[in-house]
Amino acid sequence: MATAIPPPVANKIPHEMELFGDVRIDDYYWLRDDSRSDPEILAYLADENGYADHVMSGTKMLQVQIFNEMRGRVKESDITAPQREGAYYYYKRTLQGKEYAQHCRCPVLNVNDPPSVDDKFPFGDDVVPDEHLILDENVKARDYSFYSIGNFKVSPNNKLVAYTEDVTGNEIYTAHIINAETRDPIEKPLASVTSCIEWAGNDALLYMTLDETLRPYKVWLHKLGTDQSEDICLYEEKDDMFSLDLKASESKKFLFVGSESKCTRFTFYFDVSNPEGGLKILTPRLYGIDTSVSHRGNHFFIIRRSSECWNSEVLACPLDDITATTVLIPHKESVKIQEIQLFSNHLVVLERENGLPKIVSYSLPEVDKPLGNLPGGRAVDFIDPSYSIELMESQFNSSILRFSYSSLKTPFSVYDYDMNSSITVLKKIETVRHLRLHSCFNHV
Repeated sequence: MATAIPPPVANKIPHEMELFGDVRIDDYYWLRDDSRSDPEILAYLADENGYADHVMSGTKMLQVQIFNEMRGRVKESDITAPQREGAYYYYKRTLQGKEYAQHCRCPVLNVNDPPSVDDKFPFGDDVVPDEHLILDENVKARDYSFYSIGNFKVSPNNKLVAYTEDVTGNEIYTAHIINAETRDPIEKPLASVTSCIEWAGNDALLYMTLDETLRPYKVWLHKLGTDQSEDICLYEEKDDMFSLDLKASESKKFLFVGSESKCTRFTFYFDVSNPEGGLKILTPRLYGIDTSVSHRGNHFFIIRRSSECWNSEVLACPLDDITATTVLIPHKESVKIQEIQLFSNHLVVLERENGLPKIVSYSLPEVDKPLGNLPGGRAVDFIDPSYSIELMESQFNSSILRFSYSSLKTPFSVYDYDMNSSITVLKKIETVRHLRLHSCFNHV
């Protein structure tokens, strides 16, 4: 056992802080250093770390043993379940002994065939014919003590990639746009942005910036080939109770900007085909009303939560008359609607009932037909008594839903589910050595 030594004690230096007429004394405010460069603070932290190492010195062998056991259960050389986008499969690869991932793609063999749950990826974990490395995080991370990729977004024509990176750990990102084939940058990076970035067609991007409290509060339109100083601010959220978020519709025809507080959320839409039109209000700011939206055909689809519909309801409205809403799935007291995902012919709802998540798919009428209350949907059955599921990015113009599944006895798994035939096929399961696996479906 290590000889006892006294722990380091931080100096108390009173610092007066006043807010809303209230005065508070913080004796340790001096330990704040946003630049991480104050020598006195760094010295104190070094003393703290040294003390921790001394106290834990008797457990060094145990730490190594536990680490090696945990690492021994991990398959280090692996790939994620490939995601088909256009003429390519995109996936991430990890390598033995490397800390970061590689972002890769390879061609789809039968590109004219519609997606199917029976699609076989033309490779194993190690050998991939015609594999193309787009971005190697291991190379990018060499010059930094911290490195993290936020978002990695491929342009609709598959020619460009926009990705955001954080090299300090403060969650302030830089956005890079590169040629997917040559890996060369096509312009200067976009500085001091959030992790979220979305393509607005093949020639423009939407991104967000932060205020001094790191709150996403401005959304910008960037046209490729122009300097960041020329970017157009589409919206500024001046109320510091609200933060912005950004997402693309599954159809890729609209981008949505949400502004959210604790109990209120409203949404703007951006028509990718008409970037000069800017942001337009889709759901207004009403206290206590929370809305999330998406798009399919001639309609916007809206999840709406209020004090009367606390578990949410699903509505739809025509693109040309957003006030004419129709209830597709009414509110239920015992079922919480958490998320929706749209396809060209289907609506998928992630629900929660009796404490467990549930996936339910609904068939939608043809685009030119009117929408109304949807008849009973079809649920995916699971046999584990407790589990977690998440909807994953899927192909809009298909009937194949991709989702992840895990439970106390099932590692993270990726499945494709055919909403027409109700067939579910395992596409990837995280390898955990020395673990006996089982099926989590009644019909698989």
